[in-house]
Amino acid sequence: MLKLFGIPVAIAIISGILFPYVAISMMPLGVVFLFLLMVWAGLTIDWTRIHRVMSRPIDLVFGLILLYIFFPVLQLLLAQSLISDNQFLFGLLFSSLTPAAIVAPLFCKTMDGDEELSFLLLFFSMALAPVVTPLLLKILGQSILPINFVPLFKVIGLLVTVPLLISFIITRKLPQLQQYLKPHLPILNMLSLSLLVFILFGTAVGRLNINYLQSSELMLLLLLAFVQDFGVLLIARLLLPFFFSYKTANTFIITLSMKNVAIAAGILLFYDPKASLPPALGFIAHAFLFSFLPIFSKKLMLKPPPE
Repeated sequence: MLKLFGIPVAIAIISGILFPYVAISMMPLGVVFLFLLMVWAGLTIDWTRIHRVMSRPIDLVFGLILLYIFFPVLQLLLAQSLISDNQFLFGLLFSSLTPAAIVAPLFCKTMDGDEELSFLLLFFSMALAPVVTPLLLKILGQSILPINFVPLFKVIGLLVTVPLLISFIITRKLPQLQQYLKPHLPILNMLSLSLLVFILFGTAVGRLNINYLQSSELMLLLLLAFVQDFGVLLIARLLLPFFFSYKTANTFIITLSMKNVAIAAGILLFYDPKASLPPALGFIAHAFLFSFLPIFSKKLMLKPPPE
């Protein structure tokens, strides 16, 4: 299943480019698909694991610092050296400040990572997002575009915290509904994500005149999208083995390279459509990453030390 993650995304991208006006007509539904995507994500959470955070607070805090501060600052510095358009810079910054992707623990489980640590990073990065993301956007992005903290806080809370609460209520109060939905969650995730990607790329082609962007500018944005996935993966692969066990390092390598860019893309589609293009291009990088990792995991992932 993991090897197929990139295929629906690629189909959605191509469909959006070919049928932009259909995508534009569906634009109001973009926020609905994003909301549903977060609900499905919440239903994959094993809420009984949350208390285990106290068993490894240092790893979790360090991972969150890398996810929300270290790598976003590196990406922002690189982006500012390559492009000058403030709306694109804002979109890139927002994209880098999103939580971990919901599939990260699944990849960790199959690639000699620590699934539990990846899950904790996923959960707490999502739980902190309504406060941390707009706050860091205001701090890091104040020289790019003026940020109004309160509306962004409300929107991210509505599209991240509320779906998490709904998922928690379903899990605790409606276990039969959760059990019914559980086997269908991979399909529901793919369907919601693919429709959101279709809307994003169709809007980019039909309303943002993406065809009229300079090819060099578009290539730079695409390069920066790949840096957010593959660049982070390679930097983490080089640096983290010096500080952590191989299993913890593998977890960070995988989880930190997978950001939930759907949050940034979906919100910016309404907040600032032009700024939504960089996180939308992040789906192209995701399509490659999700297909690339399972194939080359034996070469990329760290091995246990010889006994």
